[in-house]
Formats: sequence, structure tokens, C-alpha cells
Amino acid sequence: MAEAAGTHGVVVPVYGLPQGPGFTEFQRRIQALRQALGLVVLVDNNPLADSRIMALEGGGIRVVHRANRGGLAGGFNAGIRAAIAAGAQWVTLLDQDSAIDPLSLLRLREAWQLLPDRLLLVGPSIRDLDGAAAPVLDVSAGDPYDRPRLLISSGTTFRSRDWDRLGPFHTELFIDFLDHIWCFRAAARGCLLLQDRRVELAQRFGAPHPQPLCRWLGMKLYSPQRHYYGLRNLRWLCRQPEVPLDLKVKEVLKMLVKPWLWLLFEPRRPANARAICAGLTDPLPGPHP
Repeated sequence: MAEAAGTHGVVVPVYGLPQGPGFTEFQRRIQALRQALGLVVLVDNNPLADSRIMALEGGGIRVVHRANRGGLAGGFNAGIRAAIAAGAQWVTLLDQDSAIDPLSLLRLREAWQLLPDRLLLVGPSIRDLDGAAAPVLDVSAGDPYDRPRLLISSGTTFRSRDWDRLGPFHTELFIDFLDHIWCFRAAARGCLLLQDRRVELAQRFGAPHPQPLCRWLGMKLYSPQRHYYGLRNLRWLCRQPEVPLDLKVKEVLKMLVKPWLWLLFEPRRPANARAICAGLTDPLPGPHP
């Protein structure tokens, strides 16, 4: 059980939850998070409020209706502000389909016991549910932390008092690459990124691709809208001085190949063609707030 209600807040943007058993499982995970940590902020990003989410409010669960303004980035920002206003001292960000032991999130806070004066972002190790099973790691001795250059947003934890220094997510990015620039900007401001190998977050990243070649290349099946944001936001990302050159080159090389595969092997070819054209020509997002 958390030391005190509201000490550690979890922010979960929610969009398009399934019916039936899928929602029942989501509700079970949210209640487990509330019981372990004391505070859960659900950001309803549906254009119209989901009454099932509204019915969960109360007893350590707060609901913010965002109507998808600013996408995932806007949902995270609104949820973080609500968690801090509710008294959260630590904030953890979670995607709605992330699976993690709620009590293990408390371990992420141990990094501040070792480095109490540092600006930190701390995240769990990540396991792709469609990938190979990860080996069991022995961290009984030594340093349990990796020091990556990038953390995905889901599972990332920080102190609420550091929020002003970290700054908000860029809502014009909407979804793709928003965690990239947030982490690189934080690092440029002196933030140390840590990944705790003792804590595992499991998640499925997109649907399995129907084409064997694309699966072999590690691609997942996403919507044309996601393809649009991926291309447009990458153009913006490559102009940001905080982003390392090698990552810019890597992502650009991938995007020289992926659009052709989207057109050749994915079912919504006309929509993908429109998304690619718009992603390559639309105006770019403005400066990071």
C-alpha cells in the first residue's frame, strides 16, 4: 500500500477502450494501481466522454475529460497537472494497455534515495508482448540501472517538483516522437535518465503486420493517421538541436524505406498514399513550449 493517498500519482490517457472483458480487465488494472499507489488520474481522450470512465471516479481515481485535444501529449499534460494539483509527489505516466505490477512502480522511486539532488527521469525495462521472452536478470548485486538516452513515455516517473524544469509534452506532435524530444530536451537541461532493470513493463506496440517481410523487419501495422504523424513529426525532429545526429540518421533511413512498404503491403493503400503526401508536405509543428 502506498505510504499516503496521493503520494504517487499515475496518469493514464484513455481512448477507445474495448467493450466487455477488455474493459473489465482495464478496470481491474486501474483499481490495482489505485490501491497500490493512492492516486490514478484517467484522462478521457475520447471526443465524447465515455460514461464507463466517468463512473470510475472517486476513491483515489480522478477523471479529466480532454476530448483528445493535443492527442496523447495533451492527455499527459492535463493528467500531470491534475495529479500535481491532487498532491502527488511522484508522477508515473502509463499507456492504457501497459501491463505492470503496481507495487513495482514504488521501486522506481528508489533512484531518488541514491541521487536526491539530481533531476531524474526513471523508467522500467520494456518487454514487447509480440517479441521474444526477455531473460531473467540477476540484479541482486551491483547497479540495477541502465542509463539510456531515451525512455518511452509509458512507465516514465519523475518528481512533481521537477515538472517545471522538465516542461510539458509538445501537443502539436500529437503522438509520434513526443517522448523522444521530451527526453532529449530533459537531458539537455541536465536530467539523468535511468532504466530500472528490476521493474518490467509489458506492452504490445501496434498490431502484428500481415506481411512476413515487414514482420521480419520489425514493423507493426499502424493506421494511416499514425503514418502521417510519424513522417511529419520526423521532419520536425530532425531540426531540433537536442536530438543526436545518429538518431536522426537512423530514423531518416528507416523512413526512406517504410512508406514504400506501407503502399505495397498494407491494406489501406489510398489512405496511406494520402497520409504520406501530407506527412511530407504539411506545415511543421511550432517550437517546443
